[in-house]
Amino acid sequence: MADRGRGRGRGDRGGGRGGRGGRGGGDRGGSATFSGLGPGGDFRGGRGGGDYRGGRGGGDYRGGGGGGGRGRGDFRGGRGGGRGGFGGPKFAGEDEVFRPNAAPQPDSRITQLEDKILSDLGMASKMSALKISSGKGSKVPTEERLPCRPAFGNRGKEVILWTNYFALAVKTPSLYRYSLKATLKKKEKDTDQTPGKQKKGGKGAKGAKGGKDEKEAKGMKLQAVVKSALDKISNGIPCATEFKAQVVSIAPLPLPDDKIVEVSYNDEGKDDIYEVKFDPAPDLDMDALRGYVQSTQHPTGDTKFPRFAEEIDALSIITGYQARASDQVGSLGKSRYFPLNVPSEINSLGFPDFNTVIRGYFQSARPATGRLLLNANVSHGVFRPAGNVADLMDKYGLNGPPNNLNKYLSGLRCQCRILPEKTVPGSKGGNKSGERLIKKLIAGIAMPSDGSGENRPRVKRVGATPSEVSFFLSGAVPPGLKADAYCTVADYYLKKYGYQVKPKYPVVKFGNARPIYMPAELLEVIPGQVLKRKTLPDETAQMILFACRSPVANATSIMSMGRKVLGLDGNSKLTQFGITVGKELLTVRGRELLAPDVVYLDPRTNKRSTVKAFEGGWNMRDVKVAKSGRHISKWTWINVEFSDRPSDPSIVLGAMKDWVTFMRRMGIAMEERPIMYNFGPTVSVPRHSPLDALRARFKMLQQGSPQFVFVVLPGKKTDSNVYNAVKFLGDVEFGYPTVCVLQANIIKKQPQYFANVALKVNLKAGGINHKLSNDVNIIKDGKTMVVGYDVTHPTNLGRNTEGLPSLVGMVSSIDQDLAQWPATAWSQAGKLEMLDVTLRQRFAGRLKLWSRHNKGQLPQNIIIFRDGVSEGQFEQVLDKELPLIREACATTYPANQKPKISIIVSVKRHQTRFYPTDPSHMTKSRNIKNGTVVDRGVTQATIWDFFLTAHQALQGTARPAHYTVLLDEVFRQTLGSEAANGLEALTHEMCYLFGRATKAVSICPPAYYADIVCTRQRVYVADYFERSETQSTTSSSLVVPSVEVHKNLEDTMYYI
Repeated sequence: MADRGRGRGRGDRGGGRGGRGGRGGGDRGGSATFSGLGPGGDFRGGRGGGDYRGGRGGGDYRGGGGGGGRGRGDFRGGRGGGRGGFGGPKFAGEDEVFRPNAAPQPDSRITQLEDKILSDLGMASKMSALKISSGKGSKVPTEERLPCRPAFGNRGKEVILWTNYFALAVKTPSLYRYSLKATLKKKEKDTDQTPGKQKKGGKGAKGAKGGKDEKEAKGMKLQAVVKSALDKISNGIPCATEFKAQVVSIAPLPLPDDKIVEVSYNDEGKDDIYEVKFDPAPDLDMDALRGYVQSTQHPTGDTKFPRFAEEIDALSIITGYQARASDQVGSLGKSRYFPLNVPSEINSLGFPDFNTVIRGYFQSARPATGRLLLNANVSHGVFRPAGNVADLMDKYGLNGPPNNLNKYLSGLRCQCRILPEKTVPGSKGGNKSGERLIKKLIAGIAMPSDGSGENRPRVKRVGATPSEVSFFLSGAVPPGLKADAYCTVADYYLKKYGYQVKPKYPVVKFGNARPIYMPAELLEVIPGQVLKRKTLPDETAQMILFACRSPVANATSIMSMGRKVLGLDGNSKLTQFGITVGKELLTVRGRELLAPDVVYLDPRTNKRSTVKAFEGGWNMRDVKVAKSGRHISKWTWINVEFSDRPSDPSIVLGAMKDWVTFMRRMGIAMEERPIMYNFGPTVSVPRHSPLDALRARFKMLQQGSPQFVFVVLPGKKTDSNVYNAVKFLGDVEFGYPTVCVLQANIIKKQPQYFANVALKVNLKAGGINHKLSNDVNIIKDGKTMVVGYDVTHPTNLGRNTEGLPSLVGMVSSIDQDLAQWPATAWSQAGKLEMLDVTLRQRFAGRLKLWSRHNKGQLPQNIIIFRDGVSEGQFEQVLDKELPLIREACATTYPANQKPKISIIVSVKRHQTRFYPTDPSHMTKSRNIKNGTVVDRGVTQATIWDFFLTAHQALQGTARPAHYTVLLDEVFRQTLGSEAANGLEALTHEMCYLFGRATKAVSICPPAYYADIVCTRQRVYVADYFERSETQSTTSSSLVVPSVEVHKNLEDTMYYI
């Protein structure tokens, strides 16, 4: 899947060729390529990057529900590489590039304007002066937030690229804007005649106010209410909304004095009245927006970022209105739309839940130099099945555990057929005349625990059928039935409606305390309902097969089906607002940067051996690691087996011996034999609860004081329980560095697998796997520390995330080699992206660590890569996090010394893509070449940012990393007018220094490593996160313990 990487769930345990861990798309790295130390063939590395959890993985693809935020649950897969296969039927019927020989030159007027803006600002002379003044030892200048781009980069071979943007012609006048809130006006009344509602013995009526907070409309109900309100008062005035929180219009809406519009809502069978409050917000100055894109400077000098965010948001609302308003299109979040009735865009994920993955389309307006743009991209979402509930039950199966069926159906919104009563004049029992439809949320199937009180329902068993479910009737009852007595669902429908229910299907209920029961065949699940749990491994595999497509396929889809789904042509709403979307994708200028050479040791001479990178990767033929880590004099290993499936330890023993021999020949300093114990290496554990058995074995190992523990894992890569337990015990309780290998992989004795995992061993021991032949500029003098930090949130876990923390990971370099990145990690309040005051203490610790490795000297420069914050959070980084960093420096440095700091945000979760226009400038997967950088055409001239595709995407469509400079006190003072080139080169070359890969990764290592640290932190508290996905509610008093790494592993790469 191009959008979110290509790993399958958690990737391989230790890399290797098995599985799907990281095969392209947004992959961030490769796996080792190693041929052994003698002559022979070249063994390519595996597809998991040597990381059990598939790099950024950390969780299967999650269907997109359960809230926004960054989370780590999205399907990101591995960042690893692999050899892959190309050609053949994969590209059958496709051109090599999109629109061959038809790519226009990028708009020269935009290029000229970009150059003119920087020229008019005098950036070249300013950069020269800044470099000169810095050389004279002047003080650090006053902090400049979001510094102006010093120049456009000019290194590398220029190429023309397609990009997934359309020109957006906007003649829209100033817009009026209103915020919306829809609340229930009065207590709901039971007006529907749906059978089975308890009349006595139940709890209080749902929706009663009784002093409680107002009940707001949400979801599908909110959309219907907002639509009704606008239909009532728009009076022909063009307006658009996302049917949630705001509406924009060309003229003021004729609102009542109190700004409240009352609308009726009876879709759920109740005569509800909702009050929709229209709160006027400041008008939107579209002329000022149009003026801004011509200069990329705010007319008032306002430095707020992002610039004109409200106006751009309004354009996205207008361009997305038609898709969101259509009942044939499902929407996800603010900007993703999915066709619900196009079979070619829908693929079933099969058993057990028959969810579907739908190919949809993202759209969002963006400002750029000289023009406004519409970003459109292919996107995939996972949705719940739709259709008749009886048919869904047949497909799911009625012979399995009924509790599973209950879980499968609960939470689905459906349309209920309310049949006409036999007493309606002119109607006959079961005739559709007089029927009505209402919408309800399924609570599940009938259960013996339903209801409460004296006259609670009588349900014979879980999944009881209509003849096995009885409810208490009181008051007026249909002819033929007794009042104040129990009646079965089957009898009720026969007597009241003359309808013979289908006897084999379990009864479906709505509500639990006062349930309403209905036959399954009278219910129709509404399409377009998002899956809110993470996908299962097999579902993920099916989704990958459907979603992974070439750049040509994705670009073609955007131009054809995408334009239809998004309504970009013949759209009356766009016409009303004076908006026109260009007919063709745009082209931009990119540059292909040269790959650096990689250095290992020659095993024969122990001298430097230079290896050439090709297409972003290289192999380790006839070389050793650049520097071995600490000598591993005492090591041991554990062979874990499931108690219900014993294994033959002799097979594993032979593989372990061969692997250790291999590592020693590879240059890793370790003893040949393990610690001798009076017990064997095998430990048997329960499949689902291995922690106690493993803890007992780890205690037994203490008598030998091991420096390293290798653990052979049973089962498949998706069996995470043992892995999680090993990492918790090793990292937290006992302080043993651990490396896990999958038994199914290690017994194959493949050199590439041995090498993959060996790279991790050397890093954990403090070694250097490889260097670059030319030292990285700015870093080479040994006076610059590089830091990366990231936050992962408890998102996409359904609704049960209360009490779960956000987890922070931070890494930092310790010298100019950029090979060792010791980590620190902590937790903070859930769903908070900005770091709390703990940052001050931990950052000071990074500075002291640098000092210990550099003869007591503190770094003169600090370059920080902040991973994953959105544009709307840039200012918060400067306002909340930067002061804490400066305070950490103030408490660590002497009074007369202050470091220069640069902060760069790295983002992968964006929707910009580039496609090749020339077959001579593309990879085997038909992507743009690795090392391609773009800083023109889709950027703002005065914002210092660029897109870099450092890696080779082996399948799918490559996703570049987007870097934005928030603060710079380093590059411009050091490099002057070459600052832009210098930053691009530094970032690109660092991507070749990811220690456990022999491929360039797609985002620079400090950001990548920080993300892995977050993922490891989540492993330690996995039980709490997984519990939140299975429980229907989470206690607000839930306290997740703060987990600290054992002191033995502090300041090491334990997480790799």
